[in-house]
Amino acid sequence: MAIWEVLILSTKLTVYLGLSALLGGFLILLLVPFSLEKQTHARLLLQGHIIKYMAMFGLVGVFATTLDFFFQVGSLSQTGFTGMFDAVMRRMVAQSTLGTIAISRLCIFIVGIAFCGSFYWQLARKKTPQFIVTLLGAIILWGSIGYVFMLSGHTVQLERSYGYALAVHVIIALSWMGALWPLSAACLHLSPTPLYSLMRQFGHLAIGLVSLLLLAGTLLAWELVGSVGNLFNQIYGQSLLLKLGFVNAILLLAAWHKLKLTPKLLTHSNAAIDMRRSIQIEMLIGLCIFLITAVLTTVLGPQS
Repeated sequence: MAIWEVLILSTKLTVYLGLSALLGGFLILLLVPFSLEKQTHARLLLQGHIIKYMAMFGLVGVFATTLDFFFQVGSLSQTGFTGMFDAVMRRMVAQSTLGTIAISRLCIFIVGIAFCGSFYWQLARKKTPQFIVTLLGAIILWGSIGYVFMLSGHTVQLERSYGYALAVHVIIALSWMGALWPLSAACLHLSPTPLYSLMRQFGHLAIGLVSLLLLAGTLLAWELVGSVGNLFNQIYGQSLLLKLGFVNAILLLAAWHKLKLTPKLLTHSNAAIDMRRSIQIEMLIGLCIFLITAVLTTVLGPQS
């Protein structure tokens, strides 16, 4: 693997983490009012942690997106690391789809950070973020991120419907993975009853999200791979199978959370600790899924 592919792979993975933090953070912020109805200190504390998490990864995303742009320039110029600053090549990349994607991602991260600043200002005044403003921010980011992913990748040459399927798949996957850290933080900062309510709300929502995730993912995988034989005979198909294995593992963990660990939150004193550990394992599996996805979209292609 060439050095440029490694560098682009690392920045793409970091961009995924930044986008997932924003989307997942918004998702949990939307669920909090339904789980913690009163404006308690615990609710303000949890929301503060979530907003800091979103803002931090938003800043990381700005940095990673900027680096990714220059790495793309260096990869195309093929004149060593100084090629990243080649003015002619930089202008060409800026005017291409890669440039459009980079600018769009920067705008997404900046808008997300701006919302975080607004939310943090409200928390400083001991007020929780307004639900309608949070929903508006989530809709803007969900729609923008879905659109940006439709501009690139292996589905660009396919029918428009596959682009929409990709957008749905990406939005759900990023939101779910990005929600795991806030849920882990909730295990530390919430008492059993509100924690149970939050986990229960998330579990109910996850049922519908997982259904859409699997439907869109299956549709895309089948169209890109083409046949069952290619799944086993091509590197791209084998990588998809590996990704599917991790997805199945995360689904089993999610089912374990919903059916076993969540009910125990009200009856077992150490249930929150067990839930937090299990969520952290889920986060590691999610990181593996992001890494495989970055490899599939950077190094490999459906014909590999």
